[in-house]
Amino acid sequence: MNDEYNNKVKEFISHIISAVGYTPESIEVTSEDDAEKTNMQVLIKGQDMDLLIGYHGKNLQALHQMTVSYLKRIFPADKRIALFVDIGDYFEKQNDKIREMVTQAVEEVKLLDEPYEFKPMPPRLRRVVHLEAEKHKEVRTESKGEGMDRRVIIYPGHADTTPAA
Repeated sequence: MNDEYNNKVKEFISHIISAVGYTPESIEVTSEDDAEKTNMQVLIKGQDMDLLIGYHGKNLQALHQMTVSYLKRIFPADKRIALFVDIGDYFEKQNDKIREMVTQAVEEVKLLDEPYEFKPMPPRLRRVVHLEAEKHKEVRTESKGEGMDRRVIIYPGHADTTPAA
């Protein structure tokens, strides 16, 4: 059953990508069922995919949203689906940049003994910050703010209280 859905998703994405003038080297669609949902992963590889990814991943997000809408049409209404779409390892490269930023921020916090506040970022990237900073016992992290303004702050590990915002 999953192979049928995987093939439909691959055809759907292939159609969209070719309609905007791209020919990817490969589109790999895999899925796995667990008790609660189907986890589907789409990995698109190819040369010169930057425009397909878009500024700050906006086109990639749009492709993700269109694919989610398509999945809602082809899967039974009671089926939950978790979708991950990546083009040219965009997310892994983004995670690597965040990890480097965290390493630099941790060094700064340790050196200056002052908190370091990141710019607002989406939940997926905040999680990367927390997990990477967790590797350093000399610091601790906390998320502050609401919605699109939510950000991570790295504090010296000995700081008992956070400053009033």
